[in-house]
Amino acid sequence: MNRVYLNGMYLPKDEARISVLDRGLNYGDGVFTTIKVREGAPILLPWHLERLLRDAAALYIDPPPAEELERACHGLISTPDTEECVLKIVVSRGVGGRGPSTKKASAPMVLMTTSSLPKPRPPLRAISTPDTRGPLAAHKTLNYLPNVLALHGAEAAGCDEAIFTQNGLLLEATVSNVIGTVNGVTKTPALGGTILGGVARCALLQARTVEEGELPVDLQGPMYCVNNVRGVEEVAELDGRVLTRDSDLHETLSKTLLDAEQAGGDDSQNHI
Repeated sequence: MNRVYLNGMYLPKDEARISVLDRGLNYGDGVFTTIKVREGAPILLPWHLERLLRDAAALYIDPPPAEELERACHGLISTPDTEECVLKIVVSRGVGGRGPSTKKASAPMVLMTTSSLPKPRPPLRAISTPDTRGPLAAHKTLNYLPNVLALHGAEAAGCDEAIFTQNGLLLEATVSNVIGTVNGVTKTPALGGTILGGVARCALLQARTVEEGELPVDLQGPMYCVNNVRGVEEVAELDGRVLTRDSDLHETLSKTLLDAEQAGGDDSQNHI
């Protein structure tokens, strides 16, 4: 995994250079997505690119079209060492002048990198944290510091994950959507303008394995964190409260997600 893609070129990592004036570096002015690659195939790539371009448009950034990005992705993961990996795409506004004005910004910068897949984690211990992120949370931007700090707080408390909350309801985790069972119904919170719609969430909704609905902070379980890279992860504790577990439901969610990955997915615009 020594190669990267940078603005139309494949380069060794130690030869890739990004300007110190890049707005992604200086202002978090950009978007990104991370994709699981299995057996040399980027899983649900069209969904990831759809969301990436939507998020870029929300920031008034005009990256290359999806077809060009897709070709670049396949070119980067064409070597044996990238058959099983995580593919990350970063799009910044590009080089620009000092200050918030975007008038002097150059063409967008596109960077693609690969890294090893994370190892599976045991059932998670999580804490809740108030959500003060605002509407940008609905987009996967390079302004990820609130998520970083929330996870830092969870880890400092001896936990594995932080769950954002608002008005007594669970919203999402720092890098995952959340799923829980309430009165026998398996639900995930509606997007509502402040939740990032993940592709794993979309796949589970389209399969009707889950439905949109509210998850109270005092949820008794079972509860899961889901994302494209890590899959379905059980939450064992929330705020020190032991949650009920359901191995059959866990298996059903995991199988549904695997089936969607193998099928490649269909129209996702209603959910991501």
